[in-house]
Amino acid sequence: MLDPVTLTTLRQRASANTPEWVALKATCDSYIGGTVEYPTGNQYPDLPNLGSGYQGESYLPALLNEGMCYQVLKSSNPSAAAPYGAKAVDILVKMSMPFPGSNGWDPCTDSGYGIRFYGVGYGLGYDWVYDLLTSAQRQQVYTAANAWLTAWEKSGGCAAFAYDGNPIGNYYAGYFHAKAVIALGTYDENPSAPAQWTDWLNNQFGARVQPYYQLHLKGGGWPEGYGNYAPLSILNMSLPAREVKTATGQDLLHASAPYTFPLDSADYAMHFTWPSLTYFDDRDDNHSNGDPSVPPPGTTQVGMFQQILGALNYWGSTEAPVFNQYLGLTSSATGAYSPAPNWLQFLGLNPGAPTAALSTLPLSYLATGMNAVSARSDWSTGATWMSFRAGPYVNNPAAGHEFFDQGSLALVRGGNPLLVNASGWLMHEPGGNADETKTFNDNYGSFDGTPYSGNRQLYNIFYVRSMSGSSVAQPFGQDSFTTEDNQVRTKVSAYEDGTGYVYVLATNLADMYRTFSAGSAVSAWSRQIVYLRPNRFVVYDRTTAGSANYDQYMAWHFPANPVAGSAPAGQSRLDVTYNGQYMGAMTAVLPAGTKMTTVGMYPGDNPIKAWQVQVRPPNTNVNQTWLTVFDLSATAAKVATASPVTVGQGGIIGVELLASDGNSVVVSSSGAAGTPLSGTIVYGVQPAAAYHVVTDLAPNTGYTVSTSAAAGLRNITISAGGTSMSSAKGVLNFYVAADGTVQSTPPPPTTPVYVPVPISSLPVPGSPAPYNPGP
Repeated sequence: MLDPVTLTTLRQRASANTPEWVALKATCDSYIGGTVEYPTGNQYPDLPNLGSGYQGESYLPALLNEGMCYQVLKSSNPSAAAPYGAKAVDILVKMSMPFPGSNGWDPCTDSGYGIRFYGVGYGLGYDWVYDLLTSAQRQQVYTAANAWLTAWEKSGGCAAFAYDGNPIGNYYAGYFHAKAVIALGTYDENPSAPAQWTDWLNNQFGARVQPYYQLHLKGGGWPEGYGNYAPLSILNMSLPAREVKTATGQDLLHASAPYTFPLDSADYAMHFTWPSLTYFDDRDDNHSNGDPSVPPPGTTQVGMFQQILGALNYWGSTEAPVFNQYLGLTSSATGAYSPAPNWLQFLGLNPGAPTAALSTLPLSYLATGMNAVSARSDWSTGATWMSFRAGPYVNNPAAGHEFFDQGSLALVRGGNPLLVNASGWLMHEPGGNADETKTFNDNYGSFDGTPYSGNRQLYNIFYVRSMSGSSVAQPFGQDSFTTEDNQVRTKVSAYEDGTGYVYVLATNLADMYRTFSAGSAVSAWSRQIVYLRPNRFVVYDRTTAGSANYDQYMAWHFPANPVAGSAPAGQSRLDVTYNGQYMGAMTAVLPAGTKMTTVGMYPGDNPIKAWQVQVRPPNTNVNQTWLTVFDLSATAAKVATASPVTVGQGGIIGVELLASDGNSVVVSSSGAAGTPLSGTIVYGVQPAAAYHVVTDLAPNTGYTVSTSAAAGLRNITISAGGTSMSSAKGVLNFYVAADGTVQSTPPPPTTPVYVPVPISSLPVPGSPAPYNPGP
């Protein structure tokens, strides 16, 4: 990475005494005069001493800090550089001691976990202090490096679960980075390096990573939880492209078979951070920290944004200015929580670099690889926001850190949720450690006939259970089914932002479910979401259970115990107040007469931090259609009254939302998902001004929309042929005035104006919000 152009820039910044340089030099100084422990020694000594930390976690940043200080100063001030170089050599020699014997570290410890620290350190350390190493020291380093790679690549060896599976996961990412820098850094002296480089370029990258990431991680993302594994994994899958470019001149990002992951990570990071900027979409595995005095897992890690900005700057991305602005805002909102190592900040951040307003960003985003969608009302910190995911299992199934929530929706206003990702939310304090154990048991425990062991039942999805009396007869829920091994077809098959609405359709969700002994548990499930900006979401589910004898329900998870609200006959409404703030309501519109059961997650927890609402149909029919409305209005009085539309003609289903801030109607086909409606449709609504969104029409087709009065209602008739054009995804949106006049171009949606308030610095106990289950 430290090629002549980069070193010239870094030396200029050091001469200018930039804040990043001041911080880096102070860190380098902090180890001078201390003792570097062997890997088998004291792992966590006090400064100025240095231990390995957890499997080399402390060695790596210290080595690269000292190595960078040495490289920056060695030409202009050799005497000042010398102590830094000597310390880097000391660290590198200690961490490369042979194993077994001589205080070295076993590469097979924890299935090769430490290669992300030891292996990366061998390659970069060798390169950055090469001129200070003796011939014997060089041989020691590359011999240790080769031993790690050999252990990792051994057939049936200690790291086989990560090496042999899909080329993804925090373990594989560490190996991927380590092999690249070992091969490049030791190329001239290491007899094994040329073959290592050929294998890395042609096999690990060319045959495995590049095609897999362009298919499954196009648009960014990481399937193991942003509260723990994502930041370092993204770095380890991104830096090698830069290292290859500076070492060989080969540009992997812009090749004929491009590798866009390092840049795509920027879009994902911005769009999947909560509007408050203090928290990230907390799907998948987020480990509890067991300490209520520090921010909970899921808190936005500024270091991840810093390393991504470094990639954008290096590769000349046009998104660098707006990401620079986003980083600054996130850093202010979180008190610069969990920054990147000093060497990485100095390398990647450009003081005085331009910024661009967040308003230049779109209000929604589809990461096509992960099949993940985010959308928001605006870019203020009080905005309404959604995240949704519906695709095949992406992670290496043997790794176990991606959870089982395909089709799940999360909803937030500002910095507080209405619908939570329960698997992430339960990791918060108090009781985070205990709930992590319960969540693990729910996902991976042995089936014992109870709902909470091995059934994966804590997600906002459709569930079907095979029961024996009151006991669960067979494991239910989703599994780690992949495109490659199971030919999974699950995907976001339609996505569109029509300004006033966002339309999302996920199909073939049934492919992700485990089967029962008699056959399918879930034979069919599609989920459509129509987001009506700024605050309302209409969720339309079409489901088919494997048998009328099975127990079927929709599950939704809230951060507080919901209370019954007022709803029309046949509907059920629940209101949620969290942390002393009204967060919104859920109204179950169809099927009429649903039965709701609320369960604290998990039984016996004190306090309960997530509440599961199970919505069951009034009958045992295998085919069900569900309409559920989520309203994130700021007060209960502003929540829309939701009622089914009156169907006059055509196979349609729909809901009318009447509210003080504007009425809206959403209508869709009652047939199979993805099958366009044919013929004329007619539906009746109240004779009031309203914004209409009709899905499941033929794409890019002209229609005629007319209105007429009928028995106290207003009939809306839509027929093929006309000047009102459906969108590329088959959505027609229009506005009907109070007098029944149809306007093909609806007025802009009403967006609330939020007044900025001072943002405190973290850590704040209980951030982003203390737990208060409310009434």
